[in-house]
Amino acid sequence: MADRDLIALAARELEQTKLARAADVEDGCVLRVPKAYPVYDRGYEARVEVIRDYLGGFCNIQAVGRNGMHKYNNQDHSMMTALLAARNVLGADLDPWKVNTDAQYLEAPDENGQVCRLVPRSRFVGS
Repeated sequence: MADRDLIALAARELEQTKLARAADVEDGCVLRVPKAYPVYDRGYEARVEVIRDYLGGFCNIQAVGRNGMHKYNNQDHSMMTALLAARNVLGADLDPWKVNTDAQYLEAPDENGQVCRLVPRSRFVGS
């Protein structure tokens, strides 16, 4: 698929999921990285830390998901990093890098004190 088609698809999907209107998408960028996959080897953490430090110098970049963070996340962890990044764009100060830290499943107590999976939930009001 051509870059412009992927960007148009992303804009349509943003609208379908009610995250943004397709007409509000001004531009996009597609990065194609062949055979890029997280591999935990000796020195992995130090190399990823260099990338994290570099990206941390930008106020308008949010690394998310398995490939964006070069981190072997499950699908739900990857989705959670994207949701945290979206909240950051809206003014929050959340750290997507803390999702699935040390390969542990992210759990949090609910309002009743029960430990349960932390799952993405829609908080949109209206339609």
